[in-house]
Amino acid sequence: PSPKVKEVIQAHLDELQYYPETGSPLIKEAISKHLNIDPARILFGAGLDEVILMISRAVLTPGDKIVTSEMTFGQYYHNAIVESANVVQVPLQNGEFDLDGILSEIDNDTKLVWLCNPNNPTGRYFTHDALRNFLERVPSHIPVIVDEAYVEFATAKDFPDTLALQQEFENAFLLRTFSKAYGLAGMRIGYVIAAKEAIEKYNIIRPPFNVGRLSEYAALAALEDQEYLASIRERNAE
Repeated sequence: PSPKVKEVIQAHLDELQYYPETGSPLIKEAISKHLNIDPARILFGAGLDEVILMISRAVLTPGDKIVTSEMTFGQYYHNAIVESANVVQVPLQNGEFDLDGILSEIDNDTKLVWLCNPNNPTGRYFTHDALRNFLERVPSHIPVIVDEAYVEFATAKDFPDTLALQQEFENAFLLRTFSKAYGLAGMRIGYVIAAKEAIEKYNIIRPPFNVGRLSEYAALAALEDQEYLASIRERNAE
């Protein structure tokens, strides 16, 4: 992580006895300004693992269905199984997400669609046009959750601008985290950007103090050091 993270953690060591502010208001405001979005559309979790859990628990009931790909992040289907939902994993096609295949599996029982871009663990990605074409064909009441945990590493010119697509498609939800390029995996802080109504629903599941106080300070320092993040991106691409 940025050297500024260690500095800010050391500066706040006298606050270990305090509970964090519920709802992560400081980093929520910072992300809101950084991405120019309404803070009411953001929900934080103790890493994306907890965010995925909250979404799954808020949405899924026994017999519901999720659709995703094979060879992708396991927490999508793990949490679906916990909620007694059915899981469909569409095989990769030439190492990439088969978006047409995923679309063909969406039906009346489908409650969530999970896409990971760039994909964990294969590193492949689908383009902006491919995602837009996919969203045009998904029923608008079904959330399509695009996990962009590794987005800060992406350098491709045709990588999706999912934030822009959210202006067209209210069911396009976005996951991001401080665990990867920001280097804060041990601090556990990730978030979802979604429609306000969905955030209100997911927030019911959120434990009151899920993101630690030092984690929030660490994320703030990391977010502010965009110069350092750019150097990480360049080194990773090389």
